[in-house]
Amino acid sequence: MESNVAGAVTSSRATRFMMEGVGARVIRGPDWKWGKQDGGEGHVGTVRNFESPEEVVVVWDNGTAANYRCSGAFDLRILDSAPTGVKHDGTMCDTCRQQPIFGIRWKCAECSNYDLCSVCYHGDKHNLRHRFYRISAPGAERCLVEPRRKSKKQTVRGIFPGARVVRGVDWQWEDQDGGNGRRGKVNEIQDWSAASPRSAAYVVVNDVKGQNVYKEHLPLLGELGPGNTGPHGLQIGDRVNINLDLEIVQSLQLGHGGWIDVMFECLSTTGTVVGIDEDHDIVVLYPSGHRWTFNPAVITPNVNVATPAASSTTASVFAVGDLVQVCSDKERVKLLQRGHGEWAETMAPTLGKIGRVQQIYHDNDLKVEVCNMTWTYNPNAVTKLASSDGSLPDNSPGERLSVLLKRLFESHGSANEELVKAAANGDATRCGEILARTDTAQADVNGVYAGHTALQAAAQNGHVQVIERLVAAGAEADAEDRDGDRAAHHAAFGDEPGALRALAAAGADLNARNRRRQTPLHIAVNKAHLGVFKQACIET
Repeated sequence: MESNVAGAVTSSRATRFMMEGVGARVIRGPDWKWGKQDGGEGHVGTVRNFESPEEVVVVWDNGTAANYRCSGAFDLRILDSAPTGVKHDGTMCDTCRQQPIFGIRWKCAECSNYDLCSVCYHGDKHNLRHRFYRISAPGAERCLVEPRRKSKKQTVRGIFPGARVVRGVDWQWEDQDGGNGRRGKVNEIQDWSAASPRSAAYVVVNDVKGQNVYKEHLPLLGELGPGNTGPHGLQIGDRVNINLDLEIVQSLQLGHGGWIDVMFECLSTTGTVVGIDEDHDIVVLYPSGHRWTFNPAVITPNVNVATPAASSTTASVFAVGDLVQVCSDKERVKLLQRGHGEWAETMAPTLGKIGRVQQIYHDNDLKVEVCNMTWTYNPNAVTKLASSDGSLPDNSPGERLSVLLKRLFESHGSANEELVKAAANGDATRCGEILARTDTAQADVNGVYAGHTALQAAAQNGHVQVIERLVAAGAEADAEDRDGDRAAHHAAFGDEPGALRALAAAGADLNARNRRRQTPLHIAVNKAHLGVFKQACIET
């Protein structure tokens, strides 16, 4: 059973790593066997995407893109994870004063509270005889490395100031560079955004030397450390209580976050583990919104609440057709969704709502239809209300199934919500009925639900009849969502040329750009949606 738990935790961690590792700068690793695909020893590339937990796609600075191994055999080392947005909140580099530290954190093992960022660590700051802990990510277990004085350095080469570059495989900035094939010179490496330092890049033509790095000290891409699990067995998402007397808790908290009177709520309330720091102390979130740091000796797992690890090792208690209710605690659901379909803000309307299980995946995650949409949920994020055969679970408060069904199918939202859902489902008749209402429940044809208008929802799903009906009712063809995407962009995302044709007939601007500076044609090209590409070319 223990091995199954470990496997389930590793699988979840692998999923998170795949999401968080995109953008990392890498060099060849210890198991490299691909000749000079990378340009040679020390040449740098960027993680483009993960094909699976075992295989990663890297675009080298010389323009070559290829797949490499990141499990079992490790073809790559992580040179710099700062472009992925990994940061260590509450830390500061004691040399350059970067705050917080982005990428890998290097903590001196021989000095009290002394940290370096990767640039300063490889730049030989601080005492070279001192050993350091490598901390790859917040909550990751520390890895002790040899003193730099005894270690060899490797010169890295690629896109650094002074390099000559041309546009790369993902170029989408039209002719800002003067046209395809034109060369430029890198003056400096900048941050693509505040959350992704050192992340803007081209393809190098003539590379230059970067800094020298301690190659053997770098982590292997795909090598999963304990990450979000501590030696105490707790992990992020666990529900915990404090069952000790106040005096004992206060004593144990010395040196582990301390104690203040406001923390009394912790003695009578169940909290959720949201972090494990480098000292293995536990960060717990409470319903009040407060987060407190505890000595793990203070914490007791709540045995009445299944943990993600436990749920992955046993047969699902759910069956297709079961009625379930989604947890109403947004922060808890967001935590539980990590590695289980993830969280999207458009899921917010489903919180606290009742749905029906449509499918159970091999890892026990659930596909649930709720609010006329389907989402993948961690089984710990929902509560079983009734079985597919109509029977109530043993721990049910006794509510009759007929009442549950009534709650399931009753209207849960506004007329705008009804309209957007009907449009997404392609129900043109229902859309007409909702728009024809004359009472207070009448919908706004341009109203927004879950961040989208009815026209945008219909466009993404290719419902041409709905589009025509909405346009006839006065729907604004060029309304934008929070990402700047219009209905035409949504049609391109969904590969719906018919929807694009209907929108063009309604006067939609097919050359409009979203906040990523993309037109529908750009989206069609990036996603290889040939039908939309042809239609966009015809219409524009």
